[in-house]
Amino acid sequence: MVETFLKYLSFEKRYSKHTVAAYQKDLQQFSEFLASDFEIVNLGEVLHSYIRSWVVHLMDQGLSPKSVNRKIATLKSFYKFLLAREYISVNPTTQIKPLKTEKDLPAFIKEEEITNLLDRVEFANDFAGKRDHLILELLYGTGIRLAELQGLKESDINSYEKTIRVLGKRSKERIIPIGNSLIHLITDYKKSKSEMGMMGDRLLLTDKGDFLYPMFIYRKV
Repeated sequence: MVETFLKYLSFEKRYSKHTVAAYQKDLQQFSEFLASDFEIVNLGEVLHSYIRSWVVHLMDQGLSPKSVNRKIATLKSFYKFLLAREYISVNPTTQIKPLKTEKDLPAFIKEEEITNLLDRVEFANDFAGKRDHLILELLYGTGIRLAELQGLKESDINSYEKTIRVLGKRSKERIIPIGNSLIHLITDYKKSKSEMGMMGDRLLLTDKGDFLYPMFIYRKV
C-alpha cells in the first residue's frame, strides 16, 4: 500500500523526489512505531487510537508541534488515498486534529526608521534612481501589496484627485489617496520613463523596460 501511495505521489501528483522521500520517511517511522508498540504490520488495520499514541510518542521525543503536524498531514493524505482506492472502509485519521502551534509575530519597521531611510538615502537622478525611490514611497505611503505594486498602471494614477486605483485580490478595486510629494515623484518618474523611450501603460518597469518581478522588488527594498 505504501509503495502504491508513493508512486501515486510521484507520477500522478508529480511531487518532487524530496517531498516523496519525506512522505516515505514519515510512513516508515509510523510503521516502526506500530510494529514496536502494537505488533501491527498492516497499515490498513490502524485505529485512530494508535495514531493518537504515535502523536504522544512524537511529542515525548521533543518534536515541535509544527513537525508533528506535518507527520499528521502525511497520514491524512495516506489514509485518504487508501479510502479512495477502497483499501480500507474507514479513515482512522478523521478524528485526529492538528496540534496548536504558536503563530510567529509579524516584524514591523518603526515609522521613524522608514522616514530616516527615505530622508537619508540619496537616489540617483536617473530613471533607475527615480523608479527605486518611487517603489519605496509607494509601498510605504500607500500600504499596497507587492503584487498590486507590480500591476500598477499609469492610468491608475489620478493626479487631479490625488488618488491611486488598485486592483487587489479577487479583482477587488479600491481607491487610495496620495499626497503631493508622491504625485511629484510619479510625475518626475514618468518623464524619465518617457525620455528612455519606454512605452505602454504599465507604471513601473525594469532598466530594460520589462515588467517588474517579485525578486527585483525584494532586492530594491
